[in-house]
Parts: sequence; structure tokens; C-alpha cells
Amino acid sequence: MSNQSDNTQPTADQLLTKYGSEVFEHPPSMTHARLEEKLSQWDALDQHFTKTSLDFAAGMERRNVLDRRTRWLVQIGQFTATRSFGHLEDVLRAAISGGLAVREALESILLCQVYAGDTAVAPALDVFTRVARDLGVLAGLRENQLPLDGHDRERSLKAERKTWRAEEESDPRREALMQKYGWLGVSTGIRYRGVHHLSLLQHRAALDPEWAGLWLEFTYQRMYSRWILDDKTRVICTVGDTFAVGDFVQAHDHIVEALALGISPREIMEVVFLIGPYFGSPCMAASLKVLEGILGKQGRMAEIGNPPPVK
Repeated sequence: MSNQSDNTQPTADQLLTKYGSEVFEHPPSMTHARLEEKLSQWDALDQHFTKTSLDFAAGMERRNVLDRRTRWLVQIGQFTATRSFGHLEDVLRAAISGGLAVREALESILLCQVYAGDTAVAPALDVFTRVARDLGVLAGLRENQLPLDGHDRERSLKAERKTWRAEEESDPRREALMQKYGWLGVSTGIRYRGVHHLSLLQHRAALDPEWAGLWLEFTYQRMYSRWILDDKTRVICTVGDTFAVGDFVQAHDHIVEALALGISPREIMEVVFLIGPYFGSPCMAASLKVLEGILGKQGRMAEIGNPPPVK
């Protein structure tokens, strides 16, 4: 078997001419250097598929429904949650080199602990550490960490009560749950999910009160109270994560939450469309069906074009 190098490998200029400038101007979640490497590899295998696949992904990158920061953060979370670590490395290098705040990139990974667990997050952190070290930004993360108790000492029950709606303030379950589990996790849950949070916590407390307390503290008092990402960005990333892993039950709840926060149906639909190039049509179609079901119930289908029902 010959070990000689392939002298027919195309140059970067030849690849640019062959596949067009638009793919290079909007590389799909990767740096230009990585795009050249991938193009060279795939071009040797099947040029038609290479163009078909990359044109689709690059076309999604050209759309302006989501700003570039949000799109990067959604994809970082999705690639983490689905354990797509090659894609994760590609998008991390592109995003951090393109100006995404390193702490925000890391936060999108860390939030996946809630929906994908340590088996996804731990290897993703290995990827992140390697990329951050290569790009010379790892050391800076030591300087802007949250304290061990996060924002707990800064929070005020009196101040947060003022943000509760009448139905949340008057709900008889709230005070009992706060007495049992403390107010910090209960209040954060109310902030994001209203009385639904009280119903969920009450249900889980009836199943196993000790476990319910551990879940509440981890998810709401701590992970959802870090506030490194603004609320809208965190929730749209969460919608993307749940879509990518096919958890349509939680995706439903977080879409409702996203709409209540003022995220537009079009923005959520764009997260659905981004699933196509990376996670396939079945996952995208199922996600779209969940979104359309919610918008139909809320009378908001006109905000995404009000299409006729599929027969």
C-alpha cells in the first residue's frame, strides 16, 4: 500500500472557485481554516453531496432572524446536549474567534447539565478547555467567576415579591412551599414559570420531598439564578437544547416560557429550522409541530405566516 501523499488535493483557492464564495463568507459554524479542511476531505469523497450539504448549512447561517451571538449560543448548547463534540469544537473556535464572550460560551455548555447531565457536560468541558487554552482565553475565566453562593446574598425576597402577579401572590401553595424549601428556588421558578412552577414543585414534593428539594435547589436556586446570560437568551438556548435531544415535553413548556418573555414566534421557529442541517428532518418536523400547536392555541399562528394545515 502506498504511503505517498495525495498530490491532487485542491488548494484553498480552487475550493473557493469550485464551491463558491458564499460558503466561505458564511461558513457553517466553523472557522475558515476548518471549512477548508472539511471541504478538502469531503470533496475527495463526493463533491455533489459536499456542495448540497454545505450550501444548506451556509444558507441557514446567512439568515438574519437570529443575531449571530444567539445563533452561536444555541448551537453550542445543542452540540453539547447531543454529545456532538466535533461540531462543538468547530463552533467554539468560530464563535470565540468571532467575538463571542468566553464566559457566555461556557455558560451555554454549563446549562446543559440540567437537560443532558454530566455525561454530556464533562466531555464538553474537556473540549472547551482545549479550545480556550489554544485561543489564549482560558486564564481569564479565573477572574470573573461567581462566588460559591452565586447571587444568593444579593437577592431580596421583598424586592422579588413586587414582581409576582396577583395569582402568584395569592396562591395558597406558595407560602407552604417556601417554608419547606426556602424562598430562593421558589421565587426563581415563579419568575420564569408562574403558578405552573408551584404545581410542578407540589407534584414532585408529593413523589419524594427530599429529592424535590435537591432538584429545586440545583435547577432554580442555582443554575437558573446564575444570570450570566440574560433571560431571553438563556430560555431560547434551553428551547434549542430540548429540541435537539428530542425532549418535546419540556420543549413545549419552555416555548410557552419563551413566548411569555417576549421572544417572537419567528425567533423560536428559526431555532427549529437550525435543527435541520445538524440533527435531521424528523427532529425538525417534530419540533415544528410542537411550536405550531402552541401558537395555534394562543391564536398567534399569523405571526409565522398562518399556513394551512398539512393534509
